[in-house]
Amino acid sequence: MARAALAWSTTQLAEKADVGANTVNRFEAGQDARMSSVDKMRAALEAAGVIFVAENGEGPGVRLRKGMVAPTAAAPASTEQVQASADHARRKAVKAADRALVGVDASGEEKAARRDALTDEPALFAKARGKGKAKLP
Repeated sequence: MARAALAWSTTQLAEKADVGANTVNRFEAGQDARMSSVDKMRAALEAAGVIFVAENGEGPGVRLRKGMVAPTAAAPASTEQVQASADHARRKAVKAADRALVGVDASGEEKAARRDALTDEPALFAKARGKGKAKLP
């Protein structure tokens, strides 16, 4: 709740607290975290204006310091930003598919066809939405 009140991502909290993003994710999932990491995260949140409220009959919680204004939603990304982000993700997916296919006994053309199927954007979106019944190779 504290991170959400500041509209911070897990990466932003990790950077501000000088801990790893995996540490933030594990802690938020209720898994183990070092007390020193928890203290760093709390200190970063408090420095940003979060006040931790003790149990008051309704349970513990957080609020922003008086005078603090909750951040507004970020401006929507421009078409160019979205396209650049999609291109970056596509390049990373192609590299990951190429690495996965290194040990596969197939011709270069077969590997390229498999990579293209694995990184086919419309098929991946359909599959992610649960509408894609076709299996990827």
